[in-house]
Amino acid sequence: MPLVARTRRADRIVGGRGTLMDRCLAAGLPVASACSGRGACARCLVTVLQGGEQLSPIRTHEARVLSRNHAAPDQRLSCQCRALNAAGAVLITTGYW
Repeated sequence: MPLVARTRRADRIVGGRGTLMDRCLAAGLPVASACSGRGACARCLVTVLQGGEQLSPIRTHEARVLSRNHAAPDQRLSCQCRALNAAGAVLITTGYW
């Protein structure tokens, strides 16, 4: 599935398997994290600009962390979600790219 990370300079296709965080880090895009991707710190928040329906559903743990951190409805923890299938595209961004 094409995962496209929108940075200030350009959109970058981020390929591979794993969580959105794994894919971004493998592509050289920094992702903040104080918990090493365990879904506790919420520093890895990404904003889903397009294709949110292509991502894994929000599970209980992620929902609690998102709620506790007052995340917007279009935000996800990049360490907790994955692309579901090979069709479509997901466009994400962060506040620091």
